[in-house]
Amino acid sequence: MAATSVAFFSGDESALQLANYLGTAKGQEADTGAFYTEAKELLAAEKYTEVLTLFTNESVVLLDVDENDFEPIYNLLIALMKDASPDVIPKLVKSIIQPFVNGSTDKAHQKLKVLSNLYNSLESNSAVRYDIFGAIINVAGTSGELEIITPQLASVDSLLAEWGVGVSEKRVLYLTLSKTLEADFKLESYEFLLKYLSTFDGDAKAAAGAKNQAVAAIKAAVAIPAVLDFEELFKLAAVQTLKSTKHFDLLKVFLDGSLAQYKDFTKANPKFVAEQGLSEDDNLDKMRLLSLASLAANNVQGEVPYATIAAELQIPAEEVEVWVINVIRAGLVDAKMNQLTETVVVSRSVHRVFKDAEWEGLGNRLDAWKRNLVEVLQVVANAKLMAGNGGATVEAVIQQ
Repeated sequence: MAATSVAFFSGDESALQLANYLGTAKGQEADTGAFYTEAKELLAAEKYTEVLTLFTNESVVLLDVDENDFEPIYNLLIALMKDASPDVIPKLVKSIIQPFVNGSTDKAHQKLKVLSNLYNSLESNSAVRYDIFGAIINVAGTSGELEIITPQLASVDSLLAEWGVGVSEKRVLYLTLSKTLEADFKLESYEFLLKYLSTFDGDAKAAAGAKNQAVAAIKAAVAIPAVLDFEELFKLAAVQTLKSTKHFDLLKVFLDGSLAQYKDFTKANPKFVAEQGLSEDDNLDKMRLLSLASLAANNVQGEVPYATIAAELQIPAEEVEVWVINVIRAGLVDAKMNQLTETVVVSRSVHRVFKDAEWEGLGNRLDAWKRNLVEVLQVVANAKLMAGNGGATVEAVIQQ
């Protein structure tokens, strides 16, 4: 295929300036070195795509330039690429970013600025932005500059949609983000691991290949204090491939089991929790919160005696109020404590799993609300009619 010609908006002079810089960075003489001469000849022949390819292929030498020159010289290269043919942009970009990803963590801040400039030089829907975004994640992660990417995490799904990338690219990015965030942003790491696993739903064969990640997700869900909802994880196809494993059994306990069931599990598998790097004390704390939430869910708009809570959570009676406060703070339950009667009055509670019984209960409450609403509307209508008929009731008006 013949090379596509481009027109540098900065002119050939800027290209020669960059050629000189690259040549001297390679240890050659200015204005006469082999690299400069080759670039000059290509420019004279208007072989601009070849010039850009030459520049980007050798751009690795720019990693060693002075920090003050680092961003400006890369910006010149980016400016020269701006009018390149769209079909060569992906290759040019990869040649620039690869040394950033494979190199040392030196000049991390400057590298991130250059990558950001390169990213912003492309159209918002350019699929090439995907590669640059991946490089930004890599450099930010290896250099400890994660605060650069955290503001963008909420937009990842919309960005992927805008770039129009396929499911394989989504999986790579989700998993990369999960691993990069794991040390310092555990909850966000877990959320991207869920997104990764969700891409296997509807593809049973592929889901079987994600078992290791499914195990990692179960362990993360159990370990992270903020994760109190296990239903989304449980339903994932990749997680369902773990049936008949201890990891799946443990997840099932955290999904809808009780503290007593958790203790039964650990009694049957005494070394398992420690072998998985999980904390027995933390697990017990989380199971007490979840067990109390289940107890409250069965008594919404009712009262639960302190003694019942103490028995369910297997704690002394004097610790009941502490655990009620904890479950309220966790957002699982809305309730008030009556210290005189030693009861907890529950006004709201989450359902750990929404099963047929929960749907039936919701339907009954909706029916009750509808009946109440009809009665209220009837009262309002009656009042309006009485006001317009000298105080006569609805029944009296009908009889007339």
